[in-house]
Amino acid sequence: MIRYRWIPIAIASSFMSAAVGLPAAAVDPDNGSEAASAATPAPSEEPRSRGYGAEARAGSEPWGGSNENTLRLSVEQAIGEAIENNLGVQIQRFDPLIAEEELEIAWGSYDPVLESEIGYEDMRRPSASAFEADLAGTTKVDGVGGFVGLLPFLSTQYSAKLASQRATTNSPFQSLSPEYGSNTIFAITQPLLKDLIWNQPWTRVKISNIGYDSSVEQFRLALMDIVAATEDAYWEVIAAHEDMLVARKSLETAQALLRQTKTQYDVGVVSKVEVIQADAGVADREFKLIVAENRYRLSQDRLIDIVLGERLRPDTTLAIEPTDRADEIVAIDVDVEEATRVAFESRPELELANQQIERLTVQEKFAKNQRLPRFDVVGTYMYRGLSGKTNPDCITFSGDPCTPIDQSWSNSWDDFYSPDGANSWSVRGLFSIPIPNTAGRSRYSQAKIELRKASTQKRRIEQDIVFEIRKAARDLESAQNGIKASDRSVAAAVEQLRAEEIRLEYGESTPFDVLLREESLVTAESQKITSLRTYRSSLTALDRRQGTILRNRNIAIDAAMSLR
Repeated sequence: MIRYRWIPIAIASSFMSAAVGLPAAAVDPDNGSEAASAATPAPSEEPRSRGYGAEARAGSEPWGGSNENTLRLSVEQAIGEAIENNLGVQIQRFDPLIAEEELEIAWGSYDPVLESEIGYEDMRRPSASAFEADLAGTTKVDGVGGFVGLLPFLSTQYSAKLASQRATTNSPFQSLSPEYGSNTIFAITQPLLKDLIWNQPWTRVKISNIGYDSSVEQFRLALMDIVAATEDAYWEVIAAHEDMLVARKSLETAQALLRQTKTQYDVGVVSKVEVIQADAGVADREFKLIVAENRYRLSQDRLIDIVLGERLRPDTTLAIEPTDRADEIVAIDVDVEEATRVAFESRPELELANQQIERLTVQEKFAKNQRLPRFDVVGTYMYRGLSGKTNPDCITFSGDPCTPIDQSWSNSWDDFYSPDGANSWSVRGLFSIPIPNTAGRSRYSQAKIELRKASTQKRRIEQDIVFEIRKAARDLESAQNGIKASDRSVAAAVEQLRAEEIRLEYGESTPFDVLLREESLVTAESQKITSLRTYRSSLTALDRRQGTILRNRNIAIDAAMSLR
């Protein structure tokens, strides 16, 4: 592991020492001045620099201003809290559950349906027959019930029903009153062209199944983005805090220089102009500190919002203190081809594109089927039963009363499924087609165009992935080189500032020149902070672009997807 570390000191102490005529003392707990020695000749004192990381925080106020309101988290803990508390993740958790219910709804189209119907009818009609009463009438109570349904895949419609009725009449031509009739009816309708397999219910099942898989991939995509955003916010808090410390120490340096310049003005060594210049330097650094503090507070709010969700309130005083170090650097050489291959296998965006193609393929098959003419085969099989009692008004053609019969309703079922039973069956063919079938042909053409569009979109995503991987690899390499360059820049700026302080001490420089050197050091330190921040962001971005950010952090989708 290669570790780049800055050396914390209080630069303002050098100005205070110069004001009273004492040599400035450097503090170097790590003795990490190799980069400075390489950049400039070694002076009599150690080169001095403001720190980054734990060293810079030594002696400074707690992160949140109060230890009671400070929550210390590692980046791994922050990710875990974000998965538990982030409202965006919580919202995404509902989508797979909704998609699962949508799939169950689609399968519900194949549930058998219990149907029943019962009715009463009283019919009177005038009669001119000498054998009938002036007003002939029939009273009937009937009912029918059974199951109807649809079979998956083949789209076979089926029904099985029982029907029965009781009818009474005063017509002498009816030998039975009351008359009991019972039927069992079985029917099957089988599509042979249109709606064979690719009908509405089966298509909905297929699409809903793909939709559930897509919802899981959408959750994985959102979770990857949240993990990446958490890491970015985590390192941004560290960078903003270090920028704030740099700005604060820069202000302290300018204030010390102003006091020194005022002392020199009082004894007649410098002019009033130099005091004004020193005072302007203090004002400029006060403004930069205000900006840095605002950036730090904003970064805290963003991290709290991502990690702790609803705990960010208008009166929140909580602050998160990162415990991981941003300056622990590992040199990484990225194999772009291998990274691209991994991305093609792991990115949820590509999986979503494949699922979109699969969904549109199903729709294209459905549209193709719907162009066909309808040709259905309908088969029915029926048993009939009859019983009843002799109609008291019944007469034969000879004028004699009808043969006495005394049967109950249950007797109408006696001959069911027996060789002597009254059974019947039928087979029919149904054919229909719209001419010239404009809608069907146009829907099929539209489905083919949409499928081609989805395939092109997938290639666009693949091209974007190649671009993103190349960029992430370059950014990471650039950040690693930038850290090394910023190390040398800081070391050189420290030496230039120290030399300018010595010149000022002997009257060979001005406070304005010292402020310029100090500003150069601030710029170099900011570049170092930015380089480290960019390095961390580049690592996260590379993992995110490869689609391995969850796997490398041991985050299980199933566990993260369960409702809290």
